[in-house]
Amino acid sequence: WMARFRRLTVRYERREDIHLAFTTLAAALICLNQVRRLC
Repeated sequence: WMARFRRLTVRYERREDIHLAFTTLAAALICLNQVRRLC
């Protein structure tokens, strides 16, 4: 699922904290989509 987010497949961000923020945001969006699908 993370492969859908292009920014995460190739690491463009040099700073680790920004990359972690994008990873966390992607995980939250994936979870939100899964919850919406189940309801």
